[in-house]
Amino acid sequence: MLGWHYRSRSESLISFSNWAFYEGRLLTVPDERRIVSKRQELIATAAEAGESASAELLNRPVSFHFIEHGVYQKRRNTAEAEYIAQLVRGLLNNERPVTIGIVAFSEAQQDEIEKALAALAQEDADFATKLEAEYDREDDGQFAGLLVKNLENIQGDERDVIIMSVCYGPDATEKMRMNFGPINRSGGEKRLNVAFSRSKHHMALVSSIRSTAITNEYNIGANCLKNYLRYAEASSIGDQDAASLILRQVSLKSEHDTDEIEESIIAEQIAEELRHRGYFVESNVGQSHFRCHLAVCRPKSESYKLGIILDGRDYYEQTDLLERDLMKPRLLRAFGWDVAVVLTKDWFADRESVINDLMERLADSANI
Repeated sequence: MLGWHYRSRSESLISFSNWAFYEGRLLTVPDERRIVSKRQELIATAAEAGESASAELLNRPVSFHFIEHGVYQKRRNTAEAEYIAQLVRGLLNNERPVTIGIVAFSEAQQDEIEKALAALAQEDADFATKLEAEYDREDDGQFAGLLVKNLENIQGDERDVIIMSVCYGPDATEKMRMNFGPINRSGGEKRLNVAFSRSKHHMALVSSIRSTAITNEYNIGANCLKNYLRYAEASSIGDQDAASLILRQVSLKSEHDTDEIEESIIAEQIAEELRHRGYFVESNVGQSHFRCHLAVCRPKSESYKLGIILDGRDYYEQTDLLERDLMKPRLLRAFGWDVAVVLTKDWFADRESVINDLMERLADSANI
């Protein structure tokens, strides 16, 4: 198995699949952005809320959009389809162009979403023009246009933004059935995993149900959907503790807890020195076995300004020196980090010099 995962530019996009399906074997790059405060839930009572929600979608790697008025009938959910059409309009009106993929859980819902997009285009000539161009879009000679697919045919595709329509929900009498179509069948969880891992920057889960609505946990596919709903709900509002707990619960390895994350005295000493100088320092940042030993920023900053790698036990147990000394720091830099490596011998020989060097790096990093 390829150990490194490169597609997802935010670790939270792949962490659920990593622990639920791959025993945490994928090495993912820690997020350079941090959550300073909890975010509001995204709750829609009308389709029109989708256009304004597109801005929040772009501010969150994983977003959960709860459709209060969603009704599931004849294998379709019109409310979700119309909300998604509005989301797409908001994304196409944004100054930052992103590639978009939409995944429905059934062919019927895929058709409903395509109809909703066409209906909105009939009402809005400007959107119609942009939508037509988006369907035919190419980036660097490669097709990167809007995709509308279902669980059965999404494999192999990837987009900056993936919007998923759960579709299932209460019927007109507010009765909720535990029939989730292909998800209930053998291999349903694998179909979900493919869909969960298609996004490069943002995953938006549009749902008329919350995780608590699913009660047939004995079915592997339904239980997987329930857990992903839980994870998306927590991640969307920035509840990192809850999201981490869910990852531990779904892990196929009982030792997901960290595989014995090393408590380093040197890390504590460096962190104390930096905190004394007014910085926020967090230890062992990351959701896979590849972690940043110390992540540093100003207390209210939304991005870490410096990642510090220490030569602890895990550093010397790494047999691939090219990966250890070149690839890991380079990947962190590619994902927005400034990186410093602190060796134990240097810390014990002249800790003041080490701290001065770190302070210079922090001062040069984004002028904080």
